Amino acid sequence: MGSLVARVLAGFGGVLFAVALFGQGVASADPLSGKTYDEAASAISGWHGKAVIGTVSGNQLETDDCMVTSWQKSMYLNSSGDNLRSNEYVLHLNCNNDVATPGHPGNSVMTPQGSKGKEEREQALKIEKNPEWCQTADQRLTWCMKICNRTGLCEI
Repeated sequence: MGSLVARVLAGFGGVLFAVALFGQGVASADPLSGKTYDEAASAISGWHGKAVIGTVSGNQLETDDCMVTSWQKSMYLNSSGDNLRSNEYVLHLNCNNDVATPGHPGNSVMTPQGSKGKEEREQALKIEKNPEWCQTADQRLTWCMKICNRTGLCEI
């Protein structure tokens, strides 16, 4: 009886070890969520795919400036059961302002999008006060241009 219990426990321990060793998933960043529609569509185009808008929340922004909240590959099947749209990526967009301001609806600063929007607005105001800082290095210039283009609150 003792050897049966030992075998069961050894087998169970082996299974746990295998799950611990091989069951770990590979962490990967979402390649599209959090990007603007324009950025996501460009990435999809690079994958030889087609960006398709699935849903839109809000109407404060131009489509290219809307944020991708989620996405999936198209699962459209025709009457023959074939997916002829397998290269389509369905994007769900948030077209509210990055952060709410008086008289302008948008995301709360308590959300990740609102917090990021507030931070970018503050960075844009710093750039507007001292645009020469952006000219000191190519990497800074690229970063400043991205912030200014995204917020529309500064110029280089």
